[in-house]
Amino acid sequence: MKTAAERFWSKVNKTNTCWNWTARNTRGYGKFWFAGREVQAHRYSYELANGPIPEGMFIDHKCHNGICVNPNHLRLATNKQNMEHLASARSNTGVRGVTWSEWTGKYIATVGHNGKQHSAGSHNTLEAAEAAVIAKRNELYTHNDADRRAVA
Repeated sequence: MKTAAERFWSKVNKTNTCWNWTARNTRGYGKFWFAGREVQAHRYSYELANGPIPEGMFIDHKCHNGICVNPNHLRLATNKQNMEHLASARSNTGVRGVTWSEWTGKYIATVGHNGKQHSAGSHNTLEAAEAAVIAKRNELYTHNDADRRAVA
């Protein structure tokens, strides 16, 4: 009979970067049956490599790939930090934190942080608004790797 770790790794497709979970996925994350319950595959992988996850902590995918179980792509994060590292835009412009206002005829730049919206101004160009939200996120956030690389 296979060990839990052997069963786990048999469901992983290792590429040059991400190690993708190939079994059933729910809401973008892999699931794995372990110790009589279903656990998230990336959390199990993190624990195999690093030990138990402290109570209340999340596992952040540095690679933004929800099915990746490569321990080098996973890090501990608070919920706040995990939310700071989002990759999706969630706006009508395709740029995270920037929306187009028909009323003002400008791009509005805002950053959500700790339940509040912080203004990064209104701008004539999408590029200027994007630069403003990146600067504001870098001011407020600790886990926004992509933004930090954008200004490096």
